[in-house]
Amino acid sequence: MSPGTDPAAAGEIAWEEDGTGPVLRFSGVIGREAVRRFRRLVPPASWPARADLGAVTTLDAAGIELLVHLARKPRRRGGELELVALPTHLGPVLARAGLSRLVPRPDGTPTSA
Repeated sequence: MSPGTDPAAAGEIAWEEDGTGPVLRFSGVIGREAVRRFRRLVPPASWPARADLGAVTTLDAAGIELLVHLARKPRRRGGELELVALPTHLGPVLARAGLSRLVPRPDGTPTSA
């Protein structure tokens, strides 16, 4: 690591479009700084009801809190948050945080929160 390099800055949450529609793509270390950057750039009104965590290496308390907020938003309109990808090492993290309903099914199909 070079001087002045912040390892927490490696995380990113990006609003993207795919064949199904808008999706938030999480990657790297999702901590306080990544969540702060995301919240400054993407207003809650445009948060999609789909998230892809497939490239996440670490998810700390700030990242978990963001997932809780992401799940609440579509629920207010009668929808659900769809988690389209999750690395296996994050399943237990979500379970310990009481978010096991976000963990995709064993057959790989997405679940809703």
